[in-house]
Amino acid sequence: MKQILLLTSLLLSASATAYERIASLNLCLDQMLLSWVPAEKIASVTWLSADDHYRSAPLPENIHLNRGRAEELVPLAPDLILVGEFGAQRAARRLRDLGMKVVSIPDAYSLKQLQEQLAALENALGPLPPLQKQQRQLQELLARPVPESEASALILSANNITYGRGMLEHQLLARAGFANLAAERGVEQLGRVSLEEVIALQPDLLVLYGGESDFALAHLAFRHPVLKSYIDGHRLYTLPAELGFCPALVAADVLKQLTEKRKKLVAEQ
Repeated sequence: MKQILLLTSLLLSASATAYERIASLNLCLDQMLLSWVPAEKIASVTWLSADDHYRSAPLPENIHLNRGRAEELVPLAPDLILVGEFGAQRAARRLRDLGMKVVSIPDAYSLKQLQEQLAALENALGPLPPLQKQQRQLQELLARPVPESEASALILSANNITYGRGMLEHQLLARAGFANLAAERGVEQLGRVSLEEVIALQPDLLVLYGGESDFALAHLAFRHPVLKSYIDGHRLYTLPAELGFCPALVAADVLKQLTEKRKKLVAEQ
């Protein structure tokens, strides 16, 4: 039995380290590589990953930053190139024609698609422990019964944008047991809501989305002092920026945190 376990462990280890020079032509895939793959195995990521707004993991020194062009990657000789479902398709075709291994990973705009994206990435890279951990967390959370809506919530983003029924953000709220007031008002994807409407709707939780300087809490409170009650009453939750460009990194944590927030709000009612 010990010999079988040892052999299994060696096979998994070999699978996880099969590629020594991995490149990415997609911002989200950049971030997943930087977060879950040893730095010495990453040959190139896109130039966007050098932007502080998008970078969620340290950027290794001397890593090549590409702009999605095939001629940039050929001299680097990566043994695996990851590409998204839509961007950099011309480069991907050219690299395949040159005999390089290019794997397309689907984009994700829903909880179901997130699971499919993570499974596709594991299939491409092998059983990386951080990736497997993220998969398990998401699967365990989604396996739980959906709680009845015991509290209401409304997402407020920069420029007074809110998120409706057709969005991943709505799915996370619903899974956590919140009634999304934007969806109840008929918003299907993105909509607008004034601060006066926010106050009139009286959500139990105000969910902020976006970290621009003109969207700071202090600025919101100044624009409408009634919002100060949400700040003082800890009835706020801020969605991480990664949810907008690479939700696989944070969706499980967001769902867990929103669920705990809902339980706390209900207990205090």
